[in-house]
Amino acid sequence: MKTAVLLFTFLFILTFSFAQELKLKYEINMKSDDPEMQMQLQMSEGSTLTIYSKDASSRVEMNMGGLMKTTTVLDLDKKKGLIIMDGMFGKQAATFAGGDFDKHTEQDDDVEIEFLNETKEILGYLCKKAIVSVEEEDAEVIFWYTEELDYSKAYLVDNSKYKIPGVALEYSIEQPEVTMKFTAVLLEKSVKNPKEIFSLEIPKGYTEKSFFEISNMSGQ
Repeated sequence: MKTAVLLFTFLFILTFSFAQELKLKYEINMKSDDPEMQMQLQMSEGSTLTIYSKDASSRVEMNMGGLMKTTTVLDLDKKKGLIIMDGMFGKQAATFAGGDFDKHTEQDDDVEIEFLNETKEILGYLCKKAIVSVEEEDAEVIFWYTEELDYSKAYLVDNSKYKIPGVALEYSIEQPEVTMKFTAVLLEKSVKNPKEIFSLEIPKGYTEKSFFEISNMSGQ
């Protein structure tokens, strides 16, 4: 399904820095001027992105409506990670370390970010605006981020291209064929059951795959 591949692809484009201990949930809204694409997007209604961060560990859960759920867990101290996929590809999971982990968390300092003199309030936090152009994806990303939260070394989303100096409480990804908007609806400064949330073990009922196989499933 093209829509699922688009969403999974963007999971590998973005990076954020998050609070020392935090649970942050976004609602995802998608729209397209293409009637065929819009029909596919309707299958993704109710999509959410939930982020957990504590010390050097992070977890990202993207629930794409009835299409697919993907989870990425990173431990920067151990330099290990886990990817779990549940949906159109079945129940698949892969662990990774070494060179795969470094590639998964690397950043590009050459990317230019345009910081604008615009602000608005989200969840009670003052947010500033920034715009990034992602040429290889023919996309523009608009961020509303706050510097009122302390951020840690746990950079949460994979294959990083840039770093916003704060916690993004809203961002939109605008491409010619589809626009995706992520809006924070829940922010908690604690993580319940961290041992379970940040576990790097493959859950029961999932088929173990290689990192290469999981990456190919996303269309990378």
